[in-house]
Amino acid sequence: MFVAGETSGDHHAAAVVRALGRRADCYGLGGPAMAAAGLRLDMDLASRSVIGFVEVLKHIGYFWRANALAERLLERDRPDLLVLVDYPGFNLRLAAKAHALGIPIAYYISPQVWAWKRGRVRTMARLLDLMLVTFPFEKPIYDQAGLACRLVGNPLLDAIPKALQWAGPGDPPPARQRALRAKLGWPAPGQVVGLLPGSREQEVRWLLPVMLQAARRLQSPGRRFVVVKPPAAPQDWYAPALKAAAQGLRVSVYEGAGQEAYAARAACDAALVASGTATLETALLGTPFLILYRLHPLTYAIGKRLVKIHSIGLANVVAGRRVVPEFLQEALDPAAIAQALERLLTRPAERRAQRGALAPGLRSLGGPGVAKRAAAELLGLLKARRAS
Repeated sequence: MFVAGETSGDHHAAAVVRALGRRADCYGLGGPAMAAAGLRLDMDLASRSVIGFVEVLKHIGYFWRANALAERLLERDRPDLLVLVDYPGFNLRLAAKAHALGIPIAYYISPQVWAWKRGRVRTMARLLDLMLVTFPFEKPIYDQAGLACRLVGNPLLDAIPKALQWAGPGDPPPARQRALRAKLGWPAPGQVVGLLPGSREQEVRWLLPVMLQAARRLQSPGRRFVVVKPPAAPQDWYAPALKAAAQGLRVSVYEGAGQEAYAARAACDAALVASGTATLETALLGTPFLILYRLHPLTYAIGKRLVKIHSIGLANVVAGRRVVPEFLQEALDPAAIAQALERLLTRPAERRAQRGALAPGLRSLGGPGVAKRAAAELLGLLKARRAS
């Protein structure tokens, strides 16, 4: 039984389900990617993802129903293994239920205990049988707590085609961008700026208008803007972009998933990106970018007291320092964002400096084959439990 509650978790879990193949019958709560991989989807939890204390309270009834369903599935089906994918607020509560039922539990993609709520490590060491981590700095945390832990590598190294990953500090060859844009059906001349406001409704509604205001300050005859939209996201979330296009801004909405979405981002000269997994994806693609984010003011006030890291952008966390500029909350100033983005678009030295500073952290993530390694660890845990 799998449980994943976010878009990124849905995709990463789907890769593991595919790697398991016929060796395991999989079911649970997740999203459309897991269903497409062959999992019996009992509830689409990932498509209703929200983030933040206040935001969760607004949807508390929905999450209670989801938790009740998950507990019924545990009691009724008694899976041989429960695989929890990130999403700690929901999943650790479910882990307590599974532990009480004697069901083995593996966790794939660690909660960000290095950022906040470090005390969760003790809870996980008590409840879980295996932790599969994706960042090298996570393993010592669980080793010290006595929880069996394996570093399987970062799943983005499987998800992003090798041909699209850019390791060099310099700009990708112009021929690469021309080929990508031709494949996407985009006009070849001029600069393209990607706008990635996130995959959650609250992110799109809060960040897209700011991105468009910054775009207006940067518009020129040789520059256009592309909003990258996940297929599952409703079209009405992107009404501000369509309105801006009708008012003369050279902006379009591109809908793509998987390799198409990665190709679209790699074809951009620079991007504005919502904080989250997308920042690490964009870094791996070699596209220079800025990080934007906004939360409910109360959520942000609480978070500032709890979070103990230098940056919120995952790409910066992996780099170990603030490499990519972050514009958060009251600092979401379209004029300042436009000024920083203009520098990336017009100064090759700034682009090279960003890529060069990100490169060591990206190299530490490992190599492809992550889903296969994760699947092998899950099957190994099952075999060991049966033997005992």
